[in-house]
Amino acid sequence: MSDYLDINNEELLKDFFTEAEQQVENLESNILVIENDPTNHDAIDEIFRAAHTLKGGSATVEFTELSSFTHTVEDVLDELRSDRLQVTEPVVDVLLDSIDTIKAMLESRANGSIYQEDVNQLLGRLKAFIPEKQDKKAKKAAPPKPAPASKPEVAAPKAPEASSKPVISDDEYAELSQVLESDQKLWCVTVQFDESNPMNSVGGIQVFAALKACGSVLKTVPDFDALYEDEFYPVVYYYLASASSAADIEDVAFLSDVTLSTDAQVVEPESAAKDNEAAAAPAPAQTVSVQTEPEAEDEEEAEEQPKAAAPAKEAPKAPAKTAPASGTHIQQGSVLRVDSKRIDYLLNLVSETVITKAAFNQTAAQMSDIQVQFQTTDAAYREKIRRMFDQLPQYLEEIQNGVSVKEIKTSISQEFGDVLNYFDSFESSLKNLTVKFRSSTQNLGRIASELQEGVMKIRMVPINQIFSRFPRVVRDLQRDLNKKVNLVIEGEDTELDKTVIDDLLDPVMHCVRNSVDHGIEEPRARLAAGKPEEGTLLLKASNEGNQIIIDIADDGAGIDVKRVKEKAVSKGLIHPNKILSDQEAYELIFMPGFSTAEKISNVSGRGVGLDVVKTMIEKLNGTVSVSSEKGKGTKFSIRLPLTLAIIQGLLVRVGKEVYSIPIASVIESQRVKLEDISTIDNYEVLNVRNEVISILRLSRLFNIKETVNSEYSFVVIVGTEEKKIGVMVDSLIGEEDVVIKPLRDQFTNSPGIAGASVLGDGSVSLIIDVRQLLELGVRQELRAQEAHAAENGM
Repeated sequence: MSDYLDINNEELLKDFFTEAEQQVENLESNILVIENDPTNHDAIDEIFRAAHTLKGGSATVEFTELSSFTHTVEDVLDELRSDRLQVTEPVVDVLLDSIDTIKAMLESRANGSIYQEDVNQLLGRLKAFIPEKQDKKAKKAAPPKPAPASKPEVAAPKAPEASSKPVISDDEYAELSQVLESDQKLWCVTVQFDESNPMNSVGGIQVFAALKACGSVLKTVPDFDALYEDEFYPVVYYYLASASSAADIEDVAFLSDVTLSTDAQVVEPESAAKDNEAAAAPAPAQTVSVQTEPEAEDEEEAEEQPKAAAPAKEAPKAPAKTAPASGTHIQQGSVLRVDSKRIDYLLNLVSETVITKAAFNQTAAQMSDIQVQFQTTDAAYREKIRRMFDQLPQYLEEIQNGVSVKEIKTSISQEFGDVLNYFDSFESSLKNLTVKFRSSTQNLGRIASELQEGVMKIRMVPINQIFSRFPRVVRDLQRDLNKKVNLVIEGEDTELDKTVIDDLLDPVMHCVRNSVDHGIEEPRARLAAGKPEEGTLLLKASNEGNQIIIDIADDGAGIDVKRVKEKAVSKGLIHPNKILSDQEAYELIFMPGFSTAEKISNVSGRGVGLDVVKTMIEKLNGTVSVSSEKGKGTKFSIRLPLTLAIIQGLLVRVGKEVYSIPIASVIESQRVKLEDISTIDNYEVLNVRNEVISILRLSRLFNIKETVNSEYSFVVIVGTEEKKIGVMVDSLIGEEDVVIKPLRDQFTNSPGIAGASVLGDGSVSLIIDVRQLLELGVRQELRAQEAHAAENGM
């Protein structure tokens, strides 16, 4: 338990940030749920639980600014849960603003700093919805004058009575004493907490974390699990193993505005406690009782209490323990949440792998036995053959002496006839072993394929991880733009590789913002056009083969082709006389710096957006397209491979090198005669069904020594329907699953190369980046033209 609560434990902080991110997402999504359905008590309960968990977790790692702020948010949520406060637009607004602040606080802590912005105004907005809390505080501030002891007794360091301390048995004392080091003592630290503290329910955890600075907390009364619940305990006892003095322990345990008093005493076993019970009894008489008298005595109380409670003078030192957390940047790894059934499936495959391993071990042992059997049989066979040759002269002599050949033959057959069957047993054993080996190999291949599939499924996460963020985005956008938008999400359970998900948020975000800003009209314009004043934005994901398709469609005004052309001409992107089809005009919106917005705002008009979408999607080996119908709406379609880790590749050979071309980018391949390749303006082209395709020789691009020219060569046509290029290679090897390994160090920026893969024979195959290849081909053609022009000029 104590290791878990070490606020300098990096693993603890990583776990906290992961949990906090999940709770914040839960908060935000459920707040949007109750905005549309204020009677959904399940969502309200879920919001409260998430806020409470976040508050407790932040207090555990001593992120006090976050725990204190979340406590106020929790108070508002408690009002909602108790039906004392109704879900209204101002309530939802302040809760969403609070979530934004919580996100900012978490981000600051993750970056190694503490959130410094002023949140008093936001806290004021929150507290405006919890008037009953204010009334309670007012009652505590002005208790009835006749009450002689309306406030609890406040002692110096020794407020609680000694008789109220729990007495541990001899066995418990012996068990706790076993962990003590030579210079340590067992202490019981009694801490009295301030009930008026807004964070009173987590004070026990805060002191627990503070005491770790001077020792190890072995036990608490109440138990630590009870301290973690949302309940206030006026007195908590901590059993501490420490070499520090009583004064130092009390100083560390005293937290300003959290505790009223602290008392550290050396623990004695039950038998010793009974003997000393009479001596301990007068202890309560030494406590300083502070009674509530007229207001004039309040000042005396304020002066008397710091004198009586000596540790309070050193209290400011306690918060210094949070410094390491604020000065350290937390490296948050990528966290993957996986269904336990998928892990169980992998464990089952691992168990099968262990069985197959045992089978291979057995096969290896049998192979050794067969090898010994072969050596023994071979030695006996050789000995038999040697003896037969040694007796040949004797047989010849017998023939010369008149013995018939038949008799000699019979004699040889009787003595050496079994030599032909010497290897029968070995051959039978070898056949049996071959069958077992082939069976084990097939099992291993099956398990390897299923393991690959299982691991890939682990990497697959639902696209809802990014779709869930858009209800808030659309809500904020429609309020900023004075529009009404109904967001419809479909296919949120569609799964996609985690590496793709991480890079997909920004492209989809740009498309959604574009649809709300440029696509959907204002309510008046929609009513005038005979449409409902609330526009519809569809966010849909679906599978098609080994690809995922994401559609962002709106029922807005559609793309004004004429306006797009005018804007493109004004920016110098196209010639005024150029004739464009509608589809070509749609593609213009993906050009850098292009925007049809009349004015710059925080949503659009800066010319940064859809060009980023196209660039990022192409980096993911995907494509983005747009279709539109004026007056009816626009649809963006993003196509992506399901995974970037393993792809289908076409292996080709160039010289002695082997390259992999992603099958998704291959349109077709052809075996052509070299004489069929023509030259136009000093670069090579191929006529494929009356379409001229530019040819790029990989051997020239990567400076590979060309092999002896043959009559035929192979051209792999890659790219898209709009942009193609023919890649000339020496031979085609075939299709194969290619595991992509990223390039490191000096190979990171190698042009035309997306990564590398290790083939079955152990050799390395570089993977072609088709998008860069198209760009390189164009640049190479231009350089060739310039060189050709320079030669002609000379």
